Amino acid sequence: MSAEKPPQSTPPRPLLIGALILSLVITAGAVFFIFYRLTSQPTADGGAAIVDSESYFDGGTMIDPPRELSDFTLIGTDGQPLSLSDLRGKVTLLFFGYTHCPDVCPLTMGEYKRIKAALGDQADEVNFLMISVDGERDTPEHLNRYIGSFDEDFLGMTGTEDDLKRIGTDYGLFFQANTEEGENYTVDHTASMFMVDQEGYLRTIFTFGTEPDVITGYVQDLL
Repeated sequence: MSAEKPPQSTPPRPLLIGALILSLVITAGAVFFIFYRLTSQPTADGGAAIVDSESYFDGGTMIDPPRELSDFTLIGTDGQPLSLSDLRGKVTLLFFGYTHCPDVCPLTMGEYKRIKAALGDQADEVNFLMISVDGERDTPEHLNRYIGSFDEDFLGMTGTEDDLKRIGTDYGLFFQANTEEGENYTVDHTASMFMVDQEGYLRTIFTFGTEPDVITGYVQDLL
């Protein structure tokens, strides 16, 4: 016959409760310490300064001082010459893209629609412009159909590769057609959005993916 195991002892209930409370206190202290380190930074006098949440990058980089842009002329969607200076008097949002773009460009055009809707009556004071980096395929007629499918008031420009290289300096523009892909080639290109003020000065550059309500706020600051 096997020997019976002695009954296991259970810690008194008050000790269990005390241990639980101590564990919670230690955990809370650790969380507070981590939070404090993440939300404070030393100042010159040895104190702590709370990080301002508004200092976090929201997608918009303001150009200070604003930079005057060189004027240029391309072909508009009506087949007539259209210059950047023709758009003065209104705030202009512009980006570089192409109509066969599978992702960035239709998403940006969709953001244009959301910004315009958010602006309400103020949208009449804003130009929404797409400049094609694929002049070989984006004829004025084709560009007009593409842009019109989003909003008939949106503007478009198209030109030759040399035209784009000439005007792209002010915007840090990069574009490269992947023609080895065949007829339906893609074009790698700068995806940023640029905000130009009523006098033709570059005010803000928005990274791709900046929330439309953020861009709307920047536009309203200029109106």
